[in-house]
Amino acid sequence: MVECMGLMSISAVLKEAGHVVEVFIDEQTDERRFLAELASFEPDIVGFSILTPSVPWALETGRRVKETIGAVTVYGNVHAIVCPQIIDQPGVDIVCRGEGERPMLELAACVDRGEPYTHIRSFWAKTAEGIVKNPLPDEMLDLNTLPFHDRSLYDKYRFFRNSKYLFMLAGRGCPFRCSFCTNPVLLEHYGGKKYLRRRSPELVIRELEFHLQRRDVRYVSFIDEVFWVKNDWLREFLTLYKQRIRVPFYAEYRFGGGITEDDIRLMAEAGAENLVISAETGDESQRRKLMNKSVGDDHILQITRWLRKHKISYVTSAFFGLPGDTVQDHVDRLGFFRKIRPTYLWTTFFQPYPGVSLAEHPSVKRFVPAKKPFEATLHHDMYLDLPDRDRLVNLKKVYYLCMLSPGLTPVLVWLTKSRIPLLFDLLFMAHFSYYVFKFERITARQLLTHVKIFAVNPALRKTRFLRNRERWSAMLQRTIGDRRIAAADPEMNEAKYGDTVAPV
Repeated sequence: MVECMGLMSISAVLKEAGHVVEVFIDEQTDERRFLAELASFEPDIVGFSILTPSVPWALETGRRVKETIGAVTVYGNVHAIVCPQIIDQPGVDIVCRGEGERPMLELAACVDRGEPYTHIRSFWAKTAEGIVKNPLPDEMLDLNTLPFHDRSLYDKYRFFRNSKYLFMLAGRGCPFRCSFCTNPVLLEHYGGKKYLRRRSPELVIRELEFHLQRRDVRYVSFIDEVFWVKNDWLREFLTLYKQRIRVPFYAEYRFGGGITEDDIRLMAEAGAENLVISAETGDESQRRKLMNKSVGDDHILQITRWLRKHKISYVTSAFFGLPGDTVQDHVDRLGFFRKIRPTYLWTTFFQPYPGVSLAEHPSVKRFVPAKKPFEATLHHDMYLDLPDRDRLVNLKKVYYLCMLSPGLTPVLVWLTKSRIPLLFDLLFMAHFSYYVFKFERITARQLLTHVKIFAVNPALRKTRFLRNRERWSAMLQRTIGDRRIAAADPEMNEAKYGDTVAPV
């Protein structure tokens, strides 16, 4: 699980104006209990931050919220931007197609005063006469004017309250237009490069100091899609971080931009312990052409040499489930990954989410299955019906082990022919546990929570045991009081586990 930074930002803005905000996490094992907990808060507004895999849950939950609580329902985040037509679904009152802070503040004020809200910019709003489609604001938010993220929102959950790591967001947007990602959609939606913003280095440092005074934090994780866009921003930030913070941190490396070895040295001196170097594939031609990521092998090799020299650990990534790939292709690419010698090799399945340009590529469309739902994570299942699918799924789960051990590789590749999925799941869980301890710094208790949420609960749901209970029909009365806003969330945040989605 991961805190949703967007919800924490919206909550901070709303609380600053005097509104009451809560977050509710649904483990999707007891519908009645979750709805009863939500209803006990007596919300006037319930917001859903939706990514494509969580849409079925969000729509069903929103419908029940309307039936039992009667609150105004608002749907936002990437899927709402790409597929605003969900406004036609029962239980959806509003789709937010822009950044949520300003429109949610206006909405709360309108609800407080009992006034219409259909005029609010960024909103598509459902009315008796039809759908009102309002434009985006003329200007993007100045991130430096926002209050610090409201981390108290999640403190009622022990998983977050006792964490020794701190997630941070220094800005919004990514400058790249990779074909497998929704970032290009967001760039176009918000008018190009004006979407790319970073808070000032001084403000990020001040927020860190604020939270570090109130929490026992031993590790900071910057979860920006790319940690910085301009090198002068990075250098100013690292200098301040070295002087005033010095807590080990993790961040996403930005390729290009003339980064020098001196910059890598400064990262190490400031406290960079781990970086993500997103190679995506060991085939430069595939990376540049199919994936539209203009990063050469030589550049990756140079950066990783500097990182090793200055003792910064790094993760790199490899996509599975792309059209044209074979088992032998992936075996051949192991040579590249062994050259760059990552501390961990992250593997993920390509997901043809709505809005992703690669999803419209002819070589992809021919393998898209009909009416197949998206999995909650990007690790367990390949979406496309590619040839040799089962072997590729198995190989993905042991690819890191193959990179580590050339001698073991022939045995593991041979085993991929076998129908023993449990073996590959166990091997994957073993080395993925190493990743979450090394790079996310979670505790053993938090790891068990992850296993419960991402393995045990989905298995229970698939047995349909939990779905066969009689429908909850008791009416929950809405009472009049302080205007309250609830953020309903499924048990996972898909953005945490893949490169194909981006937080808004």
